Amino acid sequence: MMPSPQARPLFLLAALFAPLGVAAPKALVPLLIIIALWLLWRRWRQGQLRRPFQGTAALPVLVPAAVLAAWALLSAWWALDPAAACWTFTRLAGVMGAALILFDGRKDLSPSDSPPLRRALLGTFAFAALLLGAENLSGTAAHLWWYEALGTPKDFNPTVLNRAEILLLLAAGPCAMALWQWRPRAGALSAVAVLAVAAAVIMLGVSNSNKAALALGLGGAALAWWTGPWLQRLLAGLLAAGVLAAPLLPATLLAPDRLSGYFDKQHYSGLHRLYIWEFTAQRIAEAPVLGWGLDAARRIPGGDTILPQGGLLMSLHPHNASLQIWLELGALGALFWALLLAGLWLGAAGLGRRDARAAATGLLLAGLVVAHLSFGIWQTWWLAALVLGGVIFALALRLRPAD
Repeated sequence: MMPSPQARPLFLLAALFAPLGVAAPKALVPLLIIIALWLLWRRWRQGQLRRPFQGTAALPVLVPAAVLAAWALLSAWWALDPAAACWTFTRLAGVMGAALILFDGRKDLSPSDSPPLRRALLGTFAFAALLLGAENLSGTAAHLWWYEALGTPKDFNPTVLNRAEILLLLAAGPCAMALWQWRPRAGALSAVAVLAVAAAVIMLGVSNSNKAALALGLGGAALAWWTGPWLQRLLAGLLAAGVLAAPLLPATLLAPDRLSGYFDKQHYSGLHRLYIWEFTAQRIAEAPVLGWGLDAARRIPGGDTILPQGGLLMSLHPHNASLQIWLELGALGALFWALLLAGLWLGAAGLGRRDARAAATGLLLAGLVVAHLSFGIWQTWWLAALVLGGVIFALALRLRPAD
């Protein structure tokens, strides 16, 4: 059975998210834009243009997100590089606009679209897991061959698969939930198998951040399965408070001089993170209210200082979403970011079924762990990955047996 014409854009998204995320994570950006433009063009031709999210359920997320984006644009006025700040805002606004269109596109689905969408999610996840697993087992042979073919073998880095692994994890949660909903008894084993496959692939990799995301994501999902929505409400408050307190931690609980004895040479990357966070907190203290302006992290004074053990004090970004927002957008930006995260968690608490709450808890924890340990929050491919992961999860929520 093929999807209906109105479901084809989202069917293509479901079919390409996991394979593209594993093979070429940066290709998720054009995928996001193409699907959004396709949906817009089809609605325009059919005279069905409408304002997305006309209700109030999404307001706890949309309002702080819109205010955060507006504040980010305003910060270009005092940014270290106003032109770069405006370009970063343009990319941010593009991703947010496309996200609204894709989330609204779920309204176009009909009951007959569930089987082909389910098959697309599961089949392409299996293909992506096989592809990434083979690459990990082979010692990244395909990537080594590619760098050699380009004549740049010295540029190869074993962390090249870190992006692919977290994207496989973001795809695994919705697939597991789709199986669980489809056949709650027999599907439970299949759902566990999907998560086990993703876990095995990630454990073969070298990223400690991804392994932490896996552990907290699976642990959080299991805990959410056995608890009520109070857990998500508790996490909403704790994480919002953590965001607001973030600049205090690098000088106290996470001070590198205090914890350096726990890191050997093999795990220096973890200690390096602590030094970056300490330096970031020092720069936050110099502009605590307004921040240094959007996209300032890569240009922050002193960031090019080389540590005695190796590495820069600021490697393009703080490797921590909350600290980066504090650094660039100040306390006001951090407040809007805290409200946005709280809105996401309260939205998860509002999901009526415990399987949906468990899956949402696992995905949110996994995404937040990586966002606070690895990638820069304004990296376009990472923003697109988070948005598309949320869209895939929203699609999976509709794939119920009653459909």
